[in-house]
Amino acid sequence: MTFGSVLLTLRMSEHRGQRGCIGPTPARAGPQPVPAGPQPAPTGPRPTTPAYAELQVTSNFSFLRGASHPAEMVERASELGYQALALTDRNTLAGVVRAYEAARRTGLHFIPGARLDLTDGPSLLCLPTTRDGYGALSRLITTGRRRAPKGECMLTRDDVAAAADPHGHLFIAIPPVTFGTPSTPGTLGTPDTPGTPGTDFPSHLAWYRDHLPAPLHLAATHYHRGDDDRRLAHLARLAASHGVPLVATGDVHQHDPARRRLHDTLTCIREHCTI
Repeated sequence: MTFGSVLLTLRMSEHRGQRGCIGPTPARAGPQPVPAGPQPAPTGPRPTTPAYAELQVTSNFSFLRGASHPAEMVERASELGYQALALTDRNTLAGVVRAYEAARRTGLHFIPGARLDLTDGPSLLCLPTTRDGYGALSRLITTGRRRAPKGECMLTRDDVAAAADPHGHLFIAIPPVTFGTPSTPGTLGTPDTPGTPGTDFPSHLAWYRDHLPAPLHLAATHYHRGDDDRRLAHLARLAASHGVPLVATGDVHQHDPARRRLHDTLTCIREHCTI
């Protein structure tokens, strides 16, 4: 299976899983119509999850963010019949080996990658499509780590543009957002909180489109906080006006809803909040 065959866009209404968790939301219980008369036995393969490749996954290798191990993410995606899964921890490839080993056991198509958090622009998912592309991403992250204090990474838009491989990378721009209301004019917004894309995000998206020599997409994610339809419609218009295709991502941080309490605890520690 080639990388291009698993980068599948999806109508957002078809994949509305619990926020940050792999898998669809269970259907609501309710009365179902019962056909009259005897029914023929079902034939053919059983229905499966709609063809979907999860391209935004954060594991516990993103410090105080992911609540599941890479192998758990891969195994759960395989159980659900996903076409592929990309591991995109923040400015690191540290969890790729464990995810790859789990993918070999399960037969799931695995895509190594990383989320690049930049100092002067919205975050980008970088998905290598060749061995050379993987090497270039590894060198880019090493560059950012070496110029920053331990545990941090310092990369700019120009760093990414210089390292981008037209035949070995695919990028996905993550809209920086502030919950409920537009970001303050002139700011990037807050990448961890859903809402309306920051007021200057279109200019950054245009810069990425014009300066990154590799294919660029725009992430669209359900956050289940009541404003998804408005926010996704805004993103769809933005994507159309900039000629950047939308791609569905889940922004996954845990493989099972039972990890929600752990994820909440990690978030509170990171944000210095009291539970």
